[in-house]
Formats: sequence, C-alpha cells, structure tokens
Amino acid sequence: MTENTPPDFFGIIGAILISWISGFISIAQRIVRGYQASILWVTSEFSSAILCGYLMYVTYPRLEPSLPEWMAMPVLVAVAAHVGGRAFQGVENLLYRKYGVDLDGSRQIPKEDE
Repeated sequence: MTENTPPDFFGIIGAILISWISGFISIAQRIVRGYQASILWVTSEFSSAILCGYLMYVTYPRLEPSLPEWMAMPVLVAVAAHVGGRAFQGVENLLYRKYGVDLDGSRQIPKEDE
C-alpha cells in the first residue's frame, strides 16, 4: 500500500473482485441450465452482483458482532454477489405481491389477496 492509498481501497477492490467472480459463477450456472444469455442480461447480472457484494462489504462491520466467527467478510461478500440478481428480482416480486407496486409495468404475478 502506498502512502496516498486509503486503507479501504484494497478492501473495496477485493470485494469487487470477489463479487465479479461470484457473478461469473452465477451466470455460468444459469447458462449451463439452458437460460438464454444476452448482453443486457449478462451486464445486469454482473452489475447486480457487484452492487450486492459492495453493499455487503459496507454492511459487514455492523453485522460482524452477531455472526459466527467462521463467517468472514469474503464469505458474505461472495454469497451476496452470487445471489445478487435474484435478490433484486425477489424484492420486486415481494413489492408487487404485497403492495401491488409494479416497478416496470410488466408483472403477471398474482397478488397475495387474489
């Protein structure tokens, strides 16, 4: 680490690298299962993986006291990044089912009270 490099810089780079690798694994698994890949889908999956990994990296210091000792930051960053795209889809589905909020106007999912 150089004098001018903030100490968190390498931690953030590490979290992004772990997120990128986890996103790649998640995308590869879905393609192997027959999911049709497109540039837009791959880009959004990588973006959501990196975002979720970064958010876990930032949140980890607050969660650490309540976690088991073996649950290190890289483990949680990798898991968060791996489920990144699906996590956003799950939140969108939950918002629609519970509150009728249709974020993109294309939902065909029945609401809970129907």
